Amino acid sequence: MLHIDVLYNQLQKTRTDAALIRKQVNVFQQSLEKERKRMDTVTKEISASYETSRKRKRKNIHINRTVAAREICDVISNQVKERFCFISHYSTVSLLEAPKFQEYEKKFPTQILDQTTDVYSMLQKDRLKTELGVIYRISDFRNMTGAISLLQFIIENNLQTTFSETYILLLIIITIPMTTAEAERCFSTLKRVKTFLRSTMSEDRLSALAMLSIEKRMINDIPKFKGNVIDLFASKKRQTS
Repeated sequence: MLHIDVLYNQLQKTRTDAALIRKQVNVFQQSLEKERKRMDTVTKEISASYETSRKRKRKNIHINRTVAAREICDVISNQVKERFCFISHYSTVSLLEAPKFQEYEKKFPTQILDQTTDVYSMLQKDRLKTELGVIYRISDFRNMTGAISLLQFIIENNLQTTFSETYILLLIIITIPMTTAEAERCFSTLKRVKTFLRSTMSEDRLSALAMLSIEKRMINDIPKFKGNVIDLFASKKRQTS
């Protein structure tokens, strides 16, 4: 259960992508496999300890528990494989994993590129291949920690036109929810904004309040934001009165 808690906490993070999820799921599956093998060892030890003993009933109880534990591990493992089987997302994100850029510079991942363009047919394959080849060779891109940081780097340096296909691919990657937690947060925000007492609210106001609630960290970093909003509201109130 400790391994499950660790995986759950990782999937609940607000800043996540398919590469991070794949890594955490792989770690979880490896840990689960170790627990599964440990159950086989425990069963052998129990059988050996009770080999010469007359306490057959207690031996059977322990063996039954270990058999049940193995079955639980198998069920969890199968569920994880079914729930995280969006291989196309994994393949796409692996094109933009910075730790692999040096490896991709020597041997371009043609198979992954083919899978990506099959999934997202709107991308121009030849142009995307050229852009990725440039990205793999430039050392500045190798310091990125994920798809979000890579996208921010492209935007901050006004490279959207230069790497147009890569830019589109990055927008797709960071837009598609990697877990249901991302979609659930939107509904939680909506419940806080549109309460029972605010049941009659225009669409524009609802969108604005939802944006303020979702991006509250960024808003808190804006100096005198609340004061400026209050002053603007007060000035409009005086004009109408």
